Amino acid sequence: MNCRKSLLLMAVLLTGWSLRAQSPQPLTLDDVIPGGRTWWDHQPEMPRVMGVIPEGALIYEGDRIIARNGNNTTPILTAAEWQSMSGSSLQSLPATYPVGSGSYLQATVGDDIYFIDYRSKKLVSHYTISRQTYGEVHPSPNADYLMLTDEYNLYIAKPGDTEPRAIADDASPDIIYGQAAHRSEFGIDGGVFFSPSGRYVAFYRIDQSNVSPYPIVRMEDPIAKHSPIKYPMAGRASQHVTIGIYDTATGKTTYLETGAPEDRYFTNLSWTPDEKYLYIDEVSRDQETCQLKRYNIGTGLSEATVLTESNERYIEPQRKIEFVPTRPNLFVRLSRVNGFDHLYLYNTSGELIRQLTDGEWEVMEFWGIDPAGKYAYFSANKEHPTRSDLYRVLLKNGRLERLTTGDGTHSVQLSNDYSLAYDAFSSISVPGIATVLELGKKVKAHVLQSCDLPRDLDMRPVVELGSIKAADGVTDLYYKITRPNSLEKGRRYPVIVYVYGGPHAQLVTNSWRSLRYNWDTYMAEQGYVVFTLDNRGSANRGHAFESVIHRQLGVCEMADQMKGVEYLASLPYTDMDRLGVHGWSFGGFMTTNLMLSHNDVFKVGVAGGPVMDWRYYEVMYGERYMDTPDENPQGYAQSDLTTRAQDLKGRLLLIHGAVDPVVVWQNSQDFVNNAIKSRVLTDYMIYPGHEHNVIGPDRVHLYMTITRYFNDFL
Repeated sequence: MNCRKSLLLMAVLLTGWSLRAQSPQPLTLDDVIPGGRTWWDHQPEMPRVMGVIPEGALIYEGDRIIARNGNNTTPILTAAEWQSMSGSSLQSLPATYPVGSGSYLQATVGDDIYFIDYRSKKLVSHYTISRQTYGEVHPSPNADYLMLTDEYNLYIAKPGDTEPRAIADDASPDIIYGQAAHRSEFGIDGGVFFSPSGRYVAFYRIDQSNVSPYPIVRMEDPIAKHSPIKYPMAGRASQHVTIGIYDTATGKTTYLETGAPEDRYFTNLSWTPDEKYLYIDEVSRDQETCQLKRYNIGTGLSEATVLTESNERYIEPQRKIEFVPTRPNLFVRLSRVNGFDHLYLYNTSGELIRQLTDGEWEVMEFWGIDPAGKYAYFSANKEHPTRSDLYRVLLKNGRLERLTTGDGTHSVQLSNDYSLAYDAFSSISVPGIATVLELGKKVKAHVLQSCDLPRDLDMRPVVELGSIKAADGVTDLYYKITRPNSLEKGRRYPVIVYVYGGPHAQLVTNSWRSLRYNWDTYMAEQGYVVFTLDNRGSANRGHAFESVIHRQLGVCEMADQMKGVEYLASLPYTDMDRLGVHGWSFGGFMTTNLMLSHNDVFKVGVAGGPVMDWRYYEVMYGERYMDTPDENPQGYAQSDLTTRAQDLKGRLLLIHGAVDPVVVWQNSQDFVNNAIKSRVLTDYMIYPGHEHNVIGPDRVHLYMTITRYFNDFL
């Protein structure tokens, strides 16, 4: 072989090697599923921000924590300082984040909880608490005591105490203190509410003695353990909740005299700045009326009904009022009273001063009011329903200012003095940009980090966003489609509809790969088209859009999803003879409903944690959307999937966590029982020890199961 031929052969070989080297490795489920061994390797590398303080965004950097604001770096805590203050032998810094209204950081190591003043570099307090015994830890605003909960009771712990002291002496499975009431509906995420100075603590007392115990069996031990929960089902007895006020100075507890009816819902507890009053949203059990009431904490009596809101379908307040720091006779309220979530300025007599925001868009998060009482800060989708931005509005005249730039999704955190915001931005085409915003008269943006596009992105599946009309022919609905990168001419690909479809969720957003549901990327790489549509009934589009589902769960949602199917059928690369559907929870209900109602269209379904009969679901959620079974027998019958097992024609895999306390196991078991009676075949998978979601490393196995099912039958 002559020299020229040798060089030519070498060039060919090297070119072949180069092409192979540039081809991306096929994705694995460990790459795309949270809990997978290589999940983080495939996520945008954004800063590890633990919170925002006036000095900047708190970021771990080697063996120290710094606060970054653009190029300005403020040292906050080093490993050596941590060891000196805490006396801990831990060589590295533990998870540390800001708490309260001062310059405090909380660090937890096992049973030890430390509070550090990062400015004075001093240890403020230290507690040793059995975390196995006390599941929730609530530090006071000044970190000078803790409120703790075990399974049933509420406790206070002060530095130097040998044991936490119980607040009540009648705690039991029937009487629970200090935990989230009303099954965590109405925006409730806890059961302890500190006054501004921390002297007083409001807490829930939950009497569920009238609620029937529901059997949950845990099988981790050789002898299975019966661990019943109190689960109030629609139309049945509910919790009776009252509110206590504990005075840390006197050790006395006063209960508010909330009166009858006892099955009302109490949410959005808000202290007045002078700590004399507590404002509470009280929602009637039928959830058609909400009253904002003011209670005197000294007497426990209600002094006024400040305002009343009502809706013939339902009303669902989810955010407490915020008092204006410089004018405590004024407060800002987030309300959907006019159809969309907006901000309103009231005085404490209930007189509306002005509506601060308005339009056919939603305030998605109300962050609060700056100490000067000048601005209210909030996130909203004003620019487009699939986006979110940070805004502020001037209280004196309602002048609105958008603070973030870039068309996409801005996830923000604010410092407790509202001087800074950390903005994690992404869009369908931008993996991530981390920015600190100085919230002065003129907003200044300092980019901390900008993520590069993955080098192999142009060889990975394509993600596209678009819109179609709903079944009403008027409303715009937004979809996401994930498809193979290169479509073979003339080939048609199997399709999976990934669905949720219920309230409180929005799956299609202008964010990196649209909320990073990376299983669809994996499936598209395997040769599938994955489609997601936010139908009417989903979140962040206003009350009329959401409440169209009232008393008829599944009807409008399915009609809209079938419009999505029509769109899919119009594409030249989809094989509509191989159409599958998958969803979890409400999405499991939708999956099963679509498989039964359109059994000539959908061939394969995977329904996880599915509600099959809304009579088996909880009072607060179920009655909001369906009323009670006695009030709406037709609606409950129409949405009862357990009686329709005989309509199943395709392959359906049901998956349930064996100790699910949210959608109880009875739902899918009843469906299977009726399938047996109807001589209809279905498939089933349980996850022992898992609750409503399969989390951690086992989640990879869950998606192995789901993927194999579609591979086998679609």
